[in-house]
Amino acid sequence: MAETFWDNLVPYYGGPLSRRIYLAYSDTDSVFIKIFTKDLVGDLTSPSLQPIIDFSNWDPIKYPHLVNSQKKNEFGRLKNELGSDTFIELIAASPKCYCVVTQNEKLKKAAKGTLKHLMKKYLTAERFKEAVFEGRVIRTTTNAIRSLKLKLYTMEVVRTAISVVSDKVYIFDDGITTLPLGHYKIEEMK
Repeated sequence: MAETFWDNLVPYYGGPLSRRIYLAYSDTDSVFIKIFTKDLVGDLTSPSLQPIIDFSNWDPIKYPHLVNSQKKNEFGRLKNELGSDTFIELIAASPKCYCVVTQNEKLKKAAKGTLKHLMKKYLTAERFKEAVFEGRVIRTTTNAIRSLKLKLYTMEVVRTAISVVSDKVYIFDDGITTLPLGHYKIEEMK
């Protein structure tokens, strides 16, 4: 069977959480934490994890004992981009193109190179699902002023907003397992 990303899990903290929190390092500059828990907020706020997590954007009314503005944006700390809100669903086409549906029914969307007002207006969770599960390419059209040979022109620019096509990694048939293009294991894992 093919080796997956999560096969290289490393137990992280000792004590009661050691059976539930694992680290996995990717081939980029990212660290992923996989947590097996019934109470995510309770485990994240445990004393053993407080030194490495930035809680500055959490709700100060709900979690006054965690919010510390002095530690805001401190280098090396992990940060929950949703604050104290919990995500329900993650629809990710690529590292910089994803949609997160939260418990409060808010959407956090990112699509590199797409203007924010277009993202807010046209890119819904359903559009992200179309791209990921049906393999569709979602494009947006904008009007822009560009300079060509010292003359200004208005142009209609069509950009790819959401696409699952990757030119940096080889994606296996399961749709989850990936390796960098040119990796020696690709041929033997096919």
